Amino acid sequence: MATFLRKERAVTLVAIVGVCGILLIYLSSFFGGTEAVPEEETASSSGSLAYKEELEADLRRVVTAITGETTPTVVVTLENNGRNLYASDERYTVEQPGGEGETSREERETAHILLEDAQGNQSALTITQTQPEVQGVVVVSQFAGNAAIREKLLEAVCTALHVSSAKVCVTAGG
Repeated sequence: MATFLRKERAVTLVAIVGVCGILLIYLSSFFGGTEAVPEEETASSSGSLAYKEELEADLRRVVTAITGETTPTVVVTLENNGRNLYASDERYTVEQPGGEGETSREERETAHILLEDAQGNQSALTITQTQPEVQGVVVVSQFAGNAAIREKLLEAVCTALHVSSAKVCVTAGG
């Protein structure tokens, strides 16, 4: 009978420890910090703003070349900020088994390769940089009331940005 009570007590103790563990996990979701976005997956928003402005200026020149209009309105929206892939240095540590009961251990350490300029500012070495994707384009031209010109503008924008016509709106304006 005494062993039965000890087993029952052990089961109760394990159940209590399990419930405490679950509660700690639940509570950590309230007090946990926010996860950092890996820098490999983001680019600066100032870079995407410059890219957006460059696209809009290029498209304004195209519209002007087609219509002769001096002040067409072109708005480009972007889906994201693009992505950067940074060079990294990986180092491995491998320990061989030395005797009875020992196991091998392997560790991997990764660090970004940094460049330093003359002022001492450091930046990561960029391997690849992708531009933001175009979400949509609006072109407002006073000559877009003409169906032939509207079609030329639509085709030119789609070709220049390599986007479908569903992402482009060409409309007449005053």
